[in-house]
Order: sequence, then C-alpha cells, then structure tokens
Amino acid sequence: MKHPFRRLIPAMTFLGVIVLLGILGYLLIEKWSLLDSIYMVITTLFTVGFQEVRPLSPAGKIFTMCIIVGGVGSAIYAAGQVMEIIVEGEMSRYRKRRRMDQKIKEMKDHYIICGFGRVGRQVAQVFESSRIPFVVIDNKKETFEELEAMGFPILIGDATDDKTLLAAGITHAKGLVACSDSDVANVYVTLSARVLNPHFNIVARAAFKDTEKKLIMAGANRVISPYFISGVRMAALATRPVATEFLDLVTHGGGVDFSLYQITIHEGSPLIHKSLAEADIRNSTGALVLAVKKVDGSFDLQPNATSRIETNDVLVVIGTQEQYDSLHKMV
Repeated sequence: MKHPFRRLIPAMTFLGVIVLLGILGYLLIEKWSLLDSIYMVITTLFTVGFQEVRPLSPAGKIFTMCIIVGGVGSAIYAAGQVMEIIVEGEMSRYRKRRRMDQKIKEMKDHYIICGFGRVGRQVAQVFESSRIPFVVIDNKKETFEELEAMGFPILIGDATDDKTLLAAGITHAKGLVACSDSDVANVYVTLSARVLNPHFNIVARAAFKDTEKKLIMAGANRVISPYFISGVRMAALATRPVATEFLDLVTHGGGVDFSLYQITIHEGSPLIHKSLAEADIRNSTGALVLAVKKVDGSFDLQPNATSRIETNDVLVVIGTQEQYDSLHKMV
C-alpha cells in the first residue's frame, strides 16, 4: 500500500520546478541578485502582497504573472490533496495497513488461505474459532475491506505470484489451503507454494475429479472435492444420523467444549517408548487417545494400554482446549 502523501508528488514537483524557474527567470530577465530573486519568488507564490524588490520590466511583469498562475495553482492543488487525504482517513488506513503488514511479517507456523470464496470463508471461520493464525490472499477489493474491518490479516494480490506468497510468510508457514473457485488457479498456487516451501502441508480444493491427480502431482498433500464430500456426508446423515451428528459436534465445535486434536511426538519427548498405560495421558490431562498414526503412515485405530509411543507418532485425541494444552506440555 502506497503512502497517501505520494499523491502530492506531482504537485510538489511542479511547484519546485516553478520555484527554480522563477529564480532563474529573475536572475536572467531582471538581472537581480540571487537573494532578491529568491525573495521575489517566495513573496509571489505566498501572495503576501509585499511590493516588488525593484520595478519590473514588461517582460518581468509577464513572467511574474506566469509564476503566480502556475505556482499558486500548484499550491492550491497540493493543499486540496492534503485535505482530501485527511477527510477520507487515508492516513489512518495506511497506518492500519502498515501494522497489518508488520503483523504478517512476524507470523510463524501460520496457515495461508488462497482465495476467499465460499470455501475460503468457511476455512477462515474455523481457523478463527480454533485460534489458529492465518493469512488470507485474495485479489478482490471488497474482500480486503471486509477482512480489514474484522482485523483479519489479508494480502491483496495474485496467489500464484511468488512475491505475494513470500509476503504472506510462506517460508515459515505451517500450511496452505488453496481454495480458489478455479481449479487452474489452485494448481498454479500449489505448484508455486511447493517450490517455495518443500516441507509444509498443502490442502487444495478440486471442483473436478480429473484435477485431483494434477494437484497431487503439483505438490498437494491432500485434495478435497466439495461435491464428493457433500455426497458422502448426505449419505451418512441419511443412514447414520446420530453418529454423523456426533462427529460434527466433535470436529466442528458445535457448541461443545471438547474437540478432536492431533499432536506429534517429537524426538526428545518423555513419552517416547512408553506405553499408553505408562504415559497415563488420560489421568494426567483428561484427554483421550483415539488413534495413533505411525511413522510408516499406518493407523492404530484401537490403541490399548500396551500400545507404545514412538518418535514422530501422531496422537489423535479428544478433549477440551485446556486438556489439549496440558497434553502439549507433556510432550
């Protein structure tokens, strides 16, 4: 975002040229000294009404009239621009935008949402309710105004442009959600993001089945088709309504205190090589371990007391935010 006072550059530049020409004109036309020439230009431009330094020749009078028209006009235009900047609150918006840019620059382990359509809006709402830091990239001005008013970090630009992704902090982000309404845009975003950050998690939206393979080849870790997911959920609601409703409560927060979380067991954790019984996670934190994803990608869907925790295992737990925070401190 450009500084509002940059709008004054043309007028101030023209005014500076007028001053310079005025000084040179009086030096050459009237043969005055440098001090007298500067004094005459200043009194003329500021219209203070003082008498001329010396009597003017006809050429000097014509030259002075040109200085008055050009210089005073430029000054009035510049003053008008300043008033417009003040009245429209551009300085306030500029300072707010600067603070937002600084906030984005300082963010780490955040998520980047590319595209703020129907899907992107829902993703942002879930992140916000879960207190997950995120940045939105969108090219619509109305999106910028909406999210800026809500205090959400947003960058207006093309998400396929490396400069925009870098400005969003992609090199130290935790993941990216490519949820533009265009499959082509999502493929380009995924490809660019994977080149800039080879290690983080990318989830992409695909409207058509054929796009899924392209997104995986471009570097997406997961590909979601809203129409496929909708069909599966409708079938589940029709055949298993209570079970599906319970999962909705757990995964989407539906007014309950507990939710599903995942936590990775990093090297050096005191839980490594312990069984679930020895770790005593349930009694220590209140969180319940539902499943364990092993390093080879397999799932232990029915972990028992003898199931052992190894380095880089991912525990899927259910509990409250406080219980999850307690477990996070344990690992």
